[in-house]
Amino acid sequence: MSCTRKIYSHIPSLRSINYLKHQKIIITGASRGIGLAIATRFAREGGTCILIGRNGGTLEEARESLPAVKGGGHEVMVGDVGEEGFWREIRHRKGIDVLVNAAGITHASPLFVTSTASMERVLKTNLMGTMLACRGVGVGMLSRRKGCIINVASLLALKGGRGSSAYAGSKAGVIGFTRALAAEAGEKGIRVNVIVPGYIETDMTDAMTPEARAEALNAIPLKRFGQPSDIADAALFLATSKYANNCVLNLDGGLSAV
Repeated sequence: MSCTRKIYSHIPSLRSINYLKHQKIIITGASRGIGLAIATRFAREGGTCILIGRNGGTLEEARESLPAVKGGGHEVMVGDVGEEGFWREIRHRKGIDVLVNAAGITHASPLFVTSTASMERVLKTNLMGTMLACRGVGVGMLSRRKGCIINVASLLALKGGRGSSAYAGSKAGVIGFTRALAAEAGEKGIRVNVIVPGYIETDMTDAMTPEARAEALNAIPLKRFGQPSDIADAALFLATSKYANNCVLNLDGGLSAV
């Protein structure tokens, strides 16, 4: 088992009862972390997943780690979510029930020393990638008047933090975009929600210094970081709750309350 799979594909203990049987799901950023945890959870519930990411090798590893589903296999698609051309191909896919936008990159530096290229790179993946995905996949959902979109933002969009201006700005944009799209798409049968994670055990938290990690843990009322599986359980709720639309769901162990 690879190190990535061992750390990030934590399987929740909740019992599977095939909530997503016969459903097709697109998940961006699906090769690791939150995206892979959501794919694992959804596959356990009978969903057929299309995993999207930039690295074909890690995507294949992720696909092979997923629980098998009856009536078809999971797929991978390699591409850049921030490129419009990639989503033109997706527009021709029919029968997508759920879209999860979990792709994201970060850049840690104060604004005044952050290059324009770095800002554009973060915004292109995190915000434009989410918008292009929703438009590309949403067209097919419109024709069926049915669908669910789950975006992934960050607590930094609401709470702020030093050295994260580009990342925080991109994720704040995701929250605002989600709210607007929920109003536009809801009347057409498409539900749109956003998960706002706090500190989750992923490669981003792995990069923290011991001092920064201890400080963050001390600030969280629950005194622990979340697991990717915690986000996956919330995503399953949003995918299956038929009245959930325009939810901004904080999962931060209470950090936003202090």
